[in-house]
Amino acid sequence: MKFDECIKRVDRYLRSTDTQPRFVNIQNMIDLGRIKQHFHVGLNEFIEIESYCKEDENPNTDSLLNDLYHKQGVVFITGLTSFFMLCGEIELKRQLSQLIHFTTTNCHIVVLCYQCEKYLVTEDVRLERIIYNVDGEESFKPSLVFCPPEIPHIFNGTIIEGINRVANAVETINDDILYIRTRKHKSSYPHSLYHITEQNGAFEVLCTLDPSTNQLDINYGTTEQWTDALIDVSKHASWATLFTEIFSSFPNLELTATNWKVFDDKTKWLYFIALKIFGAKNNWCLNSAAPKATSVNSLIRCLFRSILSLDWNETDFWTKYAERKALLLSFGNPESEVLDYCAMVKSKGKYALYYLTDSTKAEQVLIFETLDTYAFDFSQEEVIGILKEIYPDLYDYLRPYRFKNDLLHSYFQTYKYEKVINKVFPEFENLVEEQAEKREYNLILPPRTEKIESIDKTDTHLYFIDAMGVEYLGFIMEKCRQKDLFADVTVCRCELPSITSCNKEFVEVFANAGAVLVPDKNGIKTLDEIKHHGQDDYDYRITMLPIHLIRELEIIEGILDKIKIKLANGVCRRVVMISDHGASRLSVISNRENKWEMATKGEHSGRCCPKNEINELPICATEENGFWVLANYDRFKGSRKANVEVHGGATLEEVTIPIIEITYRTLEIEIEMLTPEIIFNIMKKNAEIRLFSKTKLTNLSVSIAEKDYDAETSDGHVFLIKLLDLRKTGDYSVDVYTNNNKVATGLKFTANKEGLKENKLL
Repeated sequence: MKFDECIKRVDRYLRSTDTQPRFVNIQNMIDLGRIKQHFHVGLNEFIEIESYCKEDENPNTDSLLNDLYHKQGVVFITGLTSFFMLCGEIELKRQLSQLIHFTTTNCHIVVLCYQCEKYLVTEDVRLERIIYNVDGEESFKPSLVFCPPEIPHIFNGTIIEGINRVANAVETINDDILYIRTRKHKSSYPHSLYHITEQNGAFEVLCTLDPSTNQLDINYGTTEQWTDALIDVSKHASWATLFTEIFSSFPNLELTATNWKVFDDKTKWLYFIALKIFGAKNNWCLNSAAPKATSVNSLIRCLFRSILSLDWNETDFWTKYAERKALLLSFGNPESEVLDYCAMVKSKGKYALYYLTDSTKAEQVLIFETLDTYAFDFSQEEVIGILKEIYPDLYDYLRPYRFKNDLLHSYFQTYKYEKVINKVFPEFENLVEEQAEKREYNLILPPRTEKIESIDKTDTHLYFIDAMGVEYLGFIMEKCRQKDLFADVTVCRCELPSITSCNKEFVEVFANAGAVLVPDKNGIKTLDEIKHHGQDDYDYRITMLPIHLIRELEIIEGILDKIKIKLANGVCRRVVMISDHGASRLSVISNRENKWEMATKGEHSGRCCPKNEINELPICATEENGFWVLANYDRFKGSRKANVEVHGGATLEEVTIPIIEITYRTLEIEIEMLTPEIIFNIMKKNAEIRLFSKTKLTNLSVSIAEKDYDAETSDGHVFLIKLLDLRKTGDYSVDVYTNNNKVATGLKFTANKEGLKENKLL
């Protein structure tokens, strides 16, 4: 029937004495609104089915019927059919049937039905008079999307709070999709006449809001994390826009990794999600770890393990190694993941050495452990080459210091290497035994007292470093170069026995000359305390690995850092580092107690004992200052073993000590190769190169193909280097030193033999 005809029929019913309910079916919400507006007058009462629902629950129609029974006047019921369409056709017809057969004598009831024409069909023709189907174009029936109540508001759809408000929304909101925040599930309404889908959490909503979310797994985050993310993404319309705001370098996420340590937990998680969606194409490590990661912690673990999939001899291995190392430093190298990685990397056997870094104490220790286990599976050159990449400080420790004496050079290079790999070679021990008898240090090395007087002590600070032997000189010289410090080194010998009480005369000399003693007359004893007392579990009884060297190098560099600050700030003009004596690690490793039972007990871990009239002086010992001092790796009986290192004896590592005068390098030293191409004759031994220095220099020398050559000069600017032993043609690289300080590296020249170039042209 027409709309106006329906209005007339309802009016007649309301004026009649007939109280059987009437059912008005409207096809669209415009007509529904018009009919409500028309009859919403006077004492007419409109009852919405929602008023008989508890929050987020279905309506209680029994209560509705009971109320209707007691009502008087005119009552319009709205929303009933729209709600029970949720429950399916059978339930909808049942509810309508109850009202159709409902009887009351006091009340006129009009049920406003919505899009229910086919459900109001009855076989009883007597009932047709109470059903009014209004003609009209049917409104589009919305789809319903069920969402949990905690899902935040999003801006591409209408949110309805609770299942109890569905009917009103269907009849008043002209949207294709209605989002219902409810604890109900689609399974609660298996026969629904609406199309229902579920978004059971923020993650599913995100998948709809930004389809790139479909690359992710819901298990990548907690409910709270996905909910927060939905709020943020809905404000920005997409993940990409959100990440652009948070990570300014997006999509270059590898650049943002440097901020990881200051990220809060939420930002770390968002960074992980950004990697999962967009990757980091410019960073091998991130890009290989991100696809495997399933959480923030998993991401870091995958970063650690990423390198294990590489072969150490791949051409780009060290490039990727450095990339990963820098990245893990940004991520803070969490201890739990470091320990996990150290356990995993052992699967590589001896090649684990290639996969470790010096970034963490655990890895440093494992480097020493691997060297100890597999020392003889590598050549010395291989080990040094690997350490250059994985542990630069240890590599610098093994750098040769140019003693200009073959014995000292070969002795300390071997000594340092054996200390690192925790071994004593038989041939080296033979050399120690030989020197225990010859004691050539007396001829090679001047006594320290002889060199102290000539040092300028004006405006000088003295750093007395207890137990710092010459083994650290290569390391110290390289660190001085890196810190723009200039070091002038004098190598000399201490007094015997090599103990502090016999070797601190220089302290008073400097104090009397007005030098500042840092920190005081007792000097800096940190190195000596490590060697004596085995701090931080360095004790040989706890671990036989030379891991104390880790801390020793840190201490020395820390001292040099403080020295640089003083010199750069003009606190003093010069700093002098002096040691009282050295120490021996190899004597501890050898673990030998000599065969002589002395009348006097050994002191200082058995390295010396007071002279007595009963015994004879052993051939491996020397007599000094009322002591018999061992010059090999033996130990007199009667004294406890050393914990880490030992001194008091007369081996080269115990008696050879440095005096290091340090100043701040204020001049920029430029060295130029004047002979980029030379021609030589082997028979004439006439190969030579020339260098030019803008700054006047003294004691200049060069290193070419691991050989050292002294330079000649008449003016300190132009230098001649004669290469009398040059035999091969080819390209050569030159490192330049002045007073053992490296001032230039990688200068190039090409050498050709006489006649060879002409023959090639012919």
